[in-house]
Amino acid sequence: MTLWVQTQAQDSTKQTIKTSLDAKHFVFQPTMMTPSRGRTRHVDPGYFFKVNGDTLKVYLPYIGRAYSAPIDPSDAGFDFTSTSYNYTVTEGKKKSYEITIKTKDKTSNAEFYLTVYDNGTAYLRASSSDKESISYNGDIQEK
Repeated sequence: MTLWVQTQAQDSTKQTIKTSLDAKHFVFQPTMMTPSRGRTRHVDPGYFFKVNGDTLKVYLPYIGRAYSAPIDPSDAGFDFTSTSYNYTVTEGKKKSYEITIKTKDKTSNAEFYLTVYDNGTAYLRASSSDKESISYNGDIQEK
């Protein structure tokens, strides 16, 4: 009986995640970040990567090499809202979903590759034309 209830809960979580990804209504909250060069660091609460229909809101810290300096030094991370982006979801390996998001309305043309697992954990890799890539580990939440 316990195994059946546990299996039903896992199926429910998997379906909720899949529905949120397909509907483009979810929030990724990072807990760790790993720059291309350097060590893994904890991420303070408050950072996010939100997909809400036709709007993408990104507020992520950045550590790494930038190829061009921002005019405002406090604008070193990924901090923007986009309403023009490509979004694709495919089923990945090991009970996961692969989401590719490419912005079209930003000068740096950021690209994000998000792997979401059935248990709600996720891995996000971010890259742009003016920064080295960086990755984040965290959790997906339904919006």
